Amino acid sequence: MFANTFGTYLRLTTFGESHGPAMGAVIDGMPAGVDFDLATHLQPHLDRRRPGQSNITTARAEADRAELLSGVFDGKTLGTPICIVVHNTDARSRDYDPNYFRPGHADRTWQEKFGHRDHRGGGRASGRETLCRVIGGAFAARLLPPQTRVVAFTQQIGEHIARSIPEHLNTDLIDQHPTRCPDPEVAERISQELVDCKSQGDSRGGVIELRIDHCPIGLGEPVFAKLKARLADAMMGIGAVVGVSLGDAPAAASARGIDFHTGIPGDGPDAGISPAASGIQGGISNGERITLRVFFKPASTIGSMAREGRHDPCIVPRAVPVVEAMANLVLADLLLASRLNQHLTP
Repeated sequence: MFANTFGTYLRLTTFGESHGPAMGAVIDGMPAGVDFDLATHLQPHLDRRRPGQSNITTARAEADRAELLSGVFDGKTLGTPICIVVHNTDARSRDYDPNYFRPGHADRTWQEKFGHRDHRGGGRASGRETLCRVIGGAFAARLLPPQTRVVAFTQQIGEHIARSIPEHLNTDLIDQHPTRCPDPEVAERISQELVDCKSQGDSRGGVIELRIDHCPIGLGEPVFAKLKARLADAMMGIGAVVGVSLGDAPAAASARGIDFHTGIPGDGPDAGISPAASGIQGGISNGERITLRVFFKPASTIGSMAREGRHDPCIVPRAVPVVEAMANLVLADLLLASRLNQHLTP
């Protein structure tokens, strides 16, 4: 098995299985001298993703406490590989039958591809692996300019769509409700539906909206390493993601060009910037807000196993910090690439 590493200049390698001794991450390429405190810069992100947060998530009780093994000393990164582990303390492997293959999960394809698998909770294909991505994203965020804001929230679950969304969002506002939907009325309807889903052994999918404000201008390349392509790749690599949209893609596809392209033409300082481009033009960030919508299918564990076991009826609320983490990793990687290119340019 390969492809356990994400990134080019800032590289995240994840390891571990859902019911193994621990999950972990190795971050390579992190510059030296960056301030980093586990309690301040990492643990809050893990707490947002951890299981057992409310009655609409799995009852698996994991504290997800991060343990530093290398790469940070006296509150600063060393420039050496950083290794963080999180021990699994509440796995219940007896819930999983080695001869049972869940439709929609990786059980069957993993067995066919490798001839051997860890059936306990999906093994490495479990959503628990995403805690490793949150670790990497927390370090990546320390490389971004302080004015850059990466915020994600629940935009839709099932048929319930948030309409009253504040223009300016922050984590505190989003986390006021366990659904992470900033529309209070819709959040309550979502919550009740997910409680019903748990009792019925059913599940739901949904949409996470990601907003990146004050992104550095010039990230991404104009041909193969477009910023939109890197972000889409990062999001599609999250389990249960079935689609990614830059802005409102259906509306863009049906719009008339004369209505869609509303930027200022000419040769002035603001000429050529299109507000409708969702922050990316020609594959390169233009400094405007980047809006991404990430679509999730319903959770794969349904029926009696869902009623009797410990599973999320919808992974969207807990996937919000994962989407933010993957965006941070993409931006930091491209920022390091930009700095390297500037250094090499004569």
